Amino acid sequence: LYFGHSAFKKVSSIFRHKVDEIYEIVYMGGKIRATGNHSVFVRSRQGIETKAVIDLKRGDVLVDVPFKVNRANKKLRAVRAHEFDGGWGLELPVFNPVLEEEWMGKYEHAMATADSQATTAGLLGVTQGTISHWQRGIGVPRAISRSYTKHRFPERVRVTPELCRLLGYYVAEGYARWEVDFCFSIRESDLIADVVDLVKSNFGIEPDRTRRVTPGAVNIVYSAAPMAKFLVEQCGKGAHSKHIPAWLFEAPREYCVEFLRGVWAGDGYQDKRGRGEITSVSKRLIRELNWLCRMHGIKTYMHRFKVREGRRINGGKPLPETTAYRLGWGKAANPFEKFSLEKTEPSKRAVVLKVDRKPFDGFVYDLCGVDNEAFFGGDSPVLLHNTNRGDLLDPALLRPGRFDRRVVVEMPDLGGRKAILGIYARNKPFAKEVDWEAAARRTVGFSGADLENMLNEAAITAARENKKQIGMEEIEEAATKVKLGPQKKRLQSEEDRRMTAYHEVGHAVATWAQPGMDPVHRISIVSRGLTLGHTLVPPTADRVHETQSRLLSQIAMMLGGRAAEEMVFSELTTGAGNDIDKATMLARSMVTEYGMSSLGPINFGPQQDVVEWGRGAYMEPTPVSPEMQAKIDAEVGRIVNEGYEKALGILKKHRKKMDAVVEKLLEVETIDGEEFEKIMGRRGEG
Repeated sequence: LYFGHSAFKKVSSIFRHKVDEIYEIVYMGGKIRATGNHSVFVRSRQGIETKAVIDLKRGDVLVDVPFKVNRANKKLRAVRAHEFDGGWGLELPVFNPVLEEEWMGKYEHAMATADSQATTAGLLGVTQGTISHWQRGIGVPRAISRSYTKHRFPERVRVTPELCRLLGYYVAEGYARWEVDFCFSIRESDLIADVVDLVKSNFGIEPDRTRRVTPGAVNIVYSAAPMAKFLVEQCGKGAHSKHIPAWLFEAPREYCVEFLRGVWAGDGYQDKRGRGEITSVSKRLIRELNWLCRMHGIKTYMHRFKVREGRRINGGKPLPETTAYRLGWGKAANPFEKFSLEKTEPSKRAVVLKVDRKPFDGFVYDLCGVDNEAFFGGDSPVLLHNTNRGDLLDPALLRPGRFDRRVVVEMPDLGGRKAILGIYARNKPFAKEVDWEAAARRTVGFSGADLENMLNEAAITAARENKKQIGMEEIEEAATKVKLGPQKKRLQSEEDRRMTAYHEVGHAVATWAQPGMDPVHRISIVSRGLTLGHTLVPPTADRVHETQSRLLSQIAMMLGGRAAEEMVFSELTTGAGNDIDKATMLARSMVTEYGMSSLGPINFGPQQDVVEWGRGAYMEPTPVSPEMQAKIDAEVGRIVNEGYEKALGILKKHRKKMDAVVEKLLEVETIDGEEFEKIMGRRGEG
C-alpha cells in the first residue's frame, strides 16, 4: 500500500459500544485513544501497512499528514497532503436565512390570522404589544428588517483570501456582541489600517468610533449587529470558544494562509530564526488550525501550558490560573516566507513514544463503511484503519446478549409508506381530497423518519399560509424540501438563470424521449440546498431489478444537462460535476459488478466473503492487473461517451420543444409533469 493524498469521503455508519479498557497512543505530535483490537497505519519499507493497536511498540512510525516520501532523494522527494478543489468558490449570507425564514413565517401568520392578539402572541412567543404593532403597520421583526441598523449591508459576501484574513483578525483580537470591537496595540497602526480597509471592502462600512480605554491599546468599534452576528456564526464568540469556519477545510491554500496570517498577526510572533507560534485559550481553535495547516502540507505542532495564578495585564486585577494552547511551526514550514535550506522540508515523523493500557468505563465509537478503508484522527492527524472489515470488528459488538442477531431494515415499500403516512397523519388537519396513494408513490426511497419529517413540514407550511387544512400542495412542497432542502434566495444573472434552465430541461427531455423511463414529475430553477435547480423523476413503482437498457437510459438522462449546455451555449460549466460523477459510478458498476460490458460476466469489484456477522464477513479488493484496469477504464469511458452522444442526439431532435419548455420555465420557475407533457406532447409522440 502507498499513500497518495487525503480527501473527504463518506461514512456509512457508526457503532457505539461500551468497553472496560482502552489504549492511549502518545506519538510525536499528539495522542489518540483506541481499543486494542483496532488498527492504525504505520510506515514500513514496503510502503504503509496496518497494525493492531495492541501490537504497537515504541518507535513505530505512524502515517500522518503532511506525508513526506523519498527524503534521501532530492529528485524524488515529495510532500503529500490533502487534495483541494482549485475551482472552489463560496458566497455567504450576511443575514441568517434560517432565522429570517422562521420570523417571516411568524410575521405572515400574525398578519393573516383571525385569532385574537393574545392567542397569536402566545402561539408565536412574542408579546401582545408586538402583535399589535405588526398588525398596525408599525415595524416588522428585527430578523427580517433592514432598517433597524444604522448601516446598510450587502445581502451576501463572497469568500476571498482577504475576507479570511479579516476573520483571522476577529479570532485573535475581535469581540462581538451587539457591536464589533477590534483591540490592537497603538504600535500596530498597520494592522489597524488593514482591518479598517478589509471591513470597508467586504461590508461597506467605516468604524463608528475609536476608544482608548486601556493604556497602550486602541479599540476600533463598529456599531453593527448584523456584522457581529455574521462573525459569531463563522468563528464563534468568546476567547475560549473561537474556531475556524467549517468551509475553510475545503478552501484552497491561499485562503488558509490568509486566515492564519490574521490570527498570527494578532496572537502570534516569529523569532529571528523564522520559527513562529500562535497562542490561544481556545483548544478547539488550535486543534483545528493544526489539522488545517497539515492538510495544506504545513508541518505544525501544538502543545499546552499553564499560566500561573495572580498574573496582571497592564496593572489590572489578578487573573486566575489558565490553560493556554500554542500552535507552532519551524523555519522550514513557515507559511508566510520561503527559506533557503540545505535539506528541503525537514520534519519530525509521528513516532510512537509510548502505548499505555488504561481501565476505561465508557463508550467508544467506530466509523464503519469509510471509503478507501481509512480515515484520520488524533490531535495531529494520523491515518487509522476502517472498521468495516469483519475480521477487525470489536468483539464487544458481538458479546452474547448484545448483537447476537443481525436484522436488516430496508426502506419501506409502497404499502409500508402508505401505512407509515397513515400513522403520522393522525391528529393533523389533512384535507379530505389528499391522495395518500399518490403521496406514497411520490415518496419512493423515503425512510419512516423522512415521511414523518415531510408531514411535519407540510403542517408548518399550511400554518404559515394561514390554511385550516393541509393539502396535496403542501405535501408536495414538503417532500421536495425534505429531499433537496429549503428554497434559497440566490442572486443570479439572467445568463445564469437561462443556463440553469437549459441544464434542467436537458435532463427532462432526455428522460421523456427514452422508452421505459419514469415520467418527469417536476422541473424547477428555484435554488434549494447546494443546487441551483432540479428535475424530479421519481419511480412510479418500487423496483427490485434494473435492466441494462434502463441503466444506459439513466446515464443518457444524467448527461442531458451537460449536453444541453454544450449544444446551446457552446460552453461547458461546473454545474454538471455531480451528474458526471453519478454517470461514471453507474457505468463502472455496470462493468465491474454487473457484467454488462464486452469484458463479460466477471466481477472486477470488491469481493465479499459473507460468513457469520463479525466473524469473517469483510470486503477484500480484487487484484486487477494494470492491463485489465486499462480495459475496464476504456469500457467505462465508452459507456459514458455513448450515453452523452445519445443525449445530444435527443436534444438536437427536439430542440424547438426544448426551447419552448425553457421559456416557460424562465417565466414561472417551476413546471409540473402535466404542463411539461403539454408542451412536449405525449411520451412516444414526435
